[in-house]
Amino acid sequence: MSIFIVRLDHPDEAGWQEWVGPHVEWVREHVAAGTIIASGPSVGTDIRQGWLVMQAVDESELRQYLASDPFWQHGIVENLLIVEWDPIFGELDRLSSSPESVPSFGE
Repeated sequence: MSIFIVRLDHPDEAGWQEWVGPHVEWVREHVAAGTIIASGPSVGTDIRQGWLVMQAVDESELRQYLASDPFWQHGIVENLLIVEWDPIFGELDRLSSSPESVPSFGE
């Protein structure tokens, strides 16, 4: 499985208000299924942004998950950013693609 960081911009406040309930249900379903590891909004940004840490086989599968989000289906997403990420250190290191290859600096 690959890990991805996803940013979704939501400049349409009225659309966001209309679809946030179904979006939250979508998030909860994907958290329960294990495809969303963490989710939450940016704080203090000019444009409302949502951030997701997700896992999928590849970016194609990730995009299929995102396409089922009510925000995506109703055009409430702009400036989608998807970055594949390898969490080598910290709370998510168990999800790293290669934890055994971490360099041992100063040891």
